[in-house]
Amino acid sequence: RAQRLDTRRATAPLTLLRHLGAIQIDSVNVVARAHYLPFYSRLTASQADVDRLFNARTTTEYWAHEASLLAVADRDLFGWRMRAWREHAWGNMTRVEDEYPGLLDMVEAEVAAGPGTSREIEQRLETDHPRDRSDWGWNWSVVKAACEALFWSGRISTSRRNAQFERIYTPGGVPELDDAEAARRLVVRAVTASGVADRRTVKDFYRLPPAFVDTGIAAALSAGDIEEVSVAGRPWYARPDLVVPRRDRGTALLAPFDPLLWDRQRVLHLFGFHYRLEIYTPAEKRQYGYYVLPFMLDGHLVARVDLKADRSTRTLVVRSAHAEPDAPAHTSAALRDELQRFAQWLGLDAVSG
Repeated sequence: RAQRLDTRRATAPLTLLRHLGAIQIDSVNVVARAHYLPFYSRLTASQADVDRLFNARTTTEYWAHEASLLAVADRDLFGWRMRAWREHAWGNMTRVEDEYPGLLDMVEAEVAAGPGTSREIEQRLETDHPRDRSDWGWNWSVVKAACEALFWSGRISTSRRNAQFERIYTPGGVPELDDAEAARRLVVRAVTASGVADRRTVKDFYRLPPAFVDTGIAAALSAGDIEEVSVAGRPWYARPDLVVPRRDRGTALLAPFDPLLWDRQRVLHLFGFHYRLEIYTPAEKRQYGYYVLPFMLDGHLVARVDLKADRSTRTLVVRSAHAEPDAPAHTSAALRDELQRFAQWLGLDAVSG
């Protein structure tokens, strides 16, 4: 229920995003882009409803769990990460600053003049600052590296991605929120979205440094935002107002990057469900398939299904399906119904396999 998977709700997508704290972004598009699927699993909203959320400039992107979709207001919680990025001048920023003096400021100025992808910004730079290519080594990859460096350090931001999955950069600015307050709020967000969480889950949710986790947990406990609970004799954390339902109802297909699945050990501990991403596993070594979605039935993870959306035939292809040993007898029927619903949501006409 904390993950809003007990029933599909007629909730605004932005409200769900704020509750979950972050939704992971990934370029894999076997079924649909990863950031669409958590909305499908929890809401009655259509893909068009989710698109309107992205286009309304109420969302942004930053490194939360991984590259993640955030509510705009939540960008303030990551000023500490932007400052750390800038102070340590990691990777591309160091290279760009050393090899192309002045380029970062030029790119930032172009973004301030109007949003654009790195490719569009490179084209505008060619017009506004024409240079001998042999002098600058001017090319799109260098401008892209500059955009990435400015993005991670907070000097520019992004409101959405285009159809080619390229970031559209907008002016940024590093938030001034105190690190200790950010730590407290991030811990509370992680616990709220998880329902119950141990220290490992809290740390993993936003990829927080160990000291940051400890500071945040201590502050959240002191403020009464969270409380310690016992799970199998170990200390976990929950919100004081957490309501544990007697029984969950409903079905949901979970994308490989769904927030519920981020902490694989937690999934195994709470659901007895061993799950790992096999996208990057050689085909001959995969156990279940390339793009495997766990299936939740009445609060239990009871099966998994490897899916592909075949746009040419408008078909949702089931490449394999596996039920858990203790799956209830009606799992197959419930999964069939869910796959039909999913195909319709994807704009497909049929399910095969």
